[in-house]
Amino acid sequence: MTDEQAALDTATSPGRSLGRVVISDGAIADIVGWTVLECYGVVGMASPNLVRGVASLLSRDRLHQGIRVNQDREKLHIDLYVVVEYGLNVAEVAGNVRSQVSYNVERAVGRPVTDLHIHVQGVKVGER
Repeated sequence: MTDEQAALDTATSPGRSLGRVVISDGAIADIVGWTVLECYGVVGMASPNLVRGVASLLSRDRLHQGIRVNQDREKLHIDLYVVVEYGLNVAEVAGNVRSQVSYNVERAVGRPVTDLHIHVQGVKVGER
């Protein structure tokens, strides 16, 4: 198992393991990225590195650059870098993102998200 992967043991009875399911950071980032883009108020993902204080939107092909996943057997830590639509309550948008991402990742992966940090990198007028 590498640093970028965590394994879940599968068993039918105590003490008897049938194998492992290995879920990569990239697979988790895919789940996170598509979930975030469906959330109301999020205009897009942003790069974690601000250039002169300006956040740039990432294309759908580069979503992973706006998501950092770190995991081990006990912990699942996610950092999100997003751009929020202008005129909306940033705290409400972030709260919605937090609940949707936590729910979808826990449902898909079978492990709770222990840390979820949302970094609002910018605010942009949404396209309607």
